[in-house]
This record gives sequence, structure tokens and C-alpha cells, in this order.
Amino acid sequence: MDSTSYVFPTSLGNLKKTPALTAGLPIFTFILCFLKNTLGFEMSSLILYPKSPLEFNLNAISLYSLVHVGYLHWFVNICTIYTPLALFEKRHGTVYTGITLNLLTVIAALQYCIVGLFLYPETGVVGLSGVAFSFIAYMAYKEHQYKPVLETFEIGSREIKIYTLAAPFIAAVVCLIVFPASSLPGHLAGISTGFLLAKGYINKLFPPSSIILKIESFVAPGIALIGQIVYYHREEDAVNVRGVQYEPLFAEGDVESSSAATSSIAQPEPTRSSSYVRETHVLGGAV
Repeated sequence: MDSTSYVFPTSLGNLKKTPALTAGLPIFTFILCFLKNTLGFEMSSLILYPKSPLEFNLNAISLYSLVHVGYLHWFVNICTIYTPLALFEKRHGTVYTGITLNLLTVIAALQYCIVGLFLYPETGVVGLSGVAFSFIAYMAYKEHQYKPVLETFEIGSREIKIYTLAAPFIAAVVCLIVFPASSLPGHLAGISTGFLLAKGYINKLFPPSSIILKIESFVAPGIALIGQIVYYHREEDAVNVRGVQYEPLFAEGDVESSSAATSSIAQPEPTRSSSYVRETHVLGGAV
């Protein structure tokens, strides 16, 4: 699995190689960002507050990640989630990845709300960064089984090791330093959710593959149309890859030959109204 293949498309040819959901998410969230920040559409009902579950605000629980404070907030989040989402979609399928995205969003939201009822009851969050941290944590957990130490360097006579499992937490701290308005609790909720996904604890929440195949069969004309623009990863192909051993990105040794072998097998903020301008924690950004 070549991570370098998944950067923002610079040509139509590259776009056609981009997984469908990964290509569509930036477009859809940008449209929402434009509607909110340029045309002034009111989206405060989609801000996730700790009391949202108690108020049965299901829209906020499942859709808060699609809303962004501004264009910079949107751009940073898209840059963060783009590559891990593309890698996940390539291996797991487009529909399965869409279901995963929703599950991660909701589970991270519930964690954020449970803790927030006691620690930050009036702080809301929006944006994709929490879910981005979920995918990063998922990859970190999988990678650490092959490469426990991500990097080693020396400071004076002391050897410093950066453990792969610690990478998401380090990234969350760096994010807080660079963007002080970002939501550390939201990012930590995203990280813990990613670990739950990697350990298989939420697998039972996914529908059977047969259901996904029926969905794809029902929307086959749409898939054929989408396939002319981007790459749609079908369930019938992905279901055979999901059960195969995880293919590491950074493991020591001959990664290229390992990748080729696997490929040959798998082919086919702040408070409510007044502080809405500062919402930058996401399970994504605190408001």
C-alpha cells in the first residue's frame, strides 16, 4: 500500500485513481463551509455540545464533523484526514469506509459528551479533526505491531525513542500548541475511538457484507457514473482484502516486496451563540 499515492490530485488522471469517498468528502465539506462562512447559512444546530445526547440532538452527534469554523479550519482538517482515509478506503471498500466514518464520528462524540458533562458542559465542537485522529490512531496501532519504535534519535548522550503508539498523542499535543483553540478532549476521544476500531471492539456494529453488496447493487448506475471520475472500491473486492493480514507502511525490511505479494493476493467554540466563531475543536474544534 503506497501512501505516497494519496496526496491531493494534481491532474484528472490522478483524480481517477483517488478513492471515491476520499475525493468526495473534501468537496462536500467545502460546500458546507462555503454555505456557512460565505453565504451565512445558520448551522449552529450541528455543533456538538456535551448535552446533545440528552437533548436527543442526533444531527449534532452524527454531523458535527462535517461543519467547520472557517476555510483554514477546513483545509487543515482535510490535509490531515486525506491520506489515512484514502489508505483505509483502498483496503476496506468505499461503502464500508463510509459506515466506518459515521461510526467513528458517533462513538467519538459520545465519549466527548460523557466527559464534557462534567468538565466542559458549555463547550461545543465541530470539524473533521477528531475523526482524522481516529484514522491516525487506527494506523498507529496496526503499525506498532510491526514497528514498535517509529523513530530514534539522540540528544547529547541520551537516546530518545518515539513509540509508534505514542504518535497520535504527540500529534494531538503539537496540534494544541500550533492551534490553541483546538479541542484536546475531542482529539483524545478520536484517538481512543481509533484504537477501539483497530482492536476490533466495534466490529459487531458493522452490517454484514451481504447488506453492503445489496446497497451497491441498488445504486449500481450511480457507482458506474462515479467510476468515470474517481476510483470506486467495490465490496466484492474489498471483502477479500479486509480478512488478509494488515500490510505495514513503515515496517523494517523489504516493504516493497511485501506490498507486491499482498497486492497479488488481493487484486481483483466556546459557548453556544456568542462563541461560535471560535469553534475549532473537533471532535474537531471547540466552540
